[in-house]
Amino acid sequence: MNRNQIEERIALLYLALQYCSERTKTFTAGERICINQERFQWMHILDNETASSRPVSPQIEYKIKEVLKLAHFYNFKPYYGDPFKEEILLHN
Repeated sequence: MNRNQIEERIALLYLALQYCSERTKTFTAGERICINQERFQWMHILDNETASSRPVSPQIEYKIKEVLKLAHFYNFKPYYGDPFKEEILLHN
């Protein structure tokens, strides 16, 4: 993945987590941990390209895609902004 794809993946994972928090409780606590682990590993990869990714399981990925469909359908905007995006803006 290139930098833009990684940043997009991080943003999508955040959106899925926020939709789950604010609208429909879709993910279990363990699934949320796995999603956050993937998010933070991608953030680590942005600083260290030799690090390996830690993708979520296919079952969690399916749930993420379903949540993202709902988020896009309802034009969901999280109450809180993505702190990762804010950090990127500060560094640019």
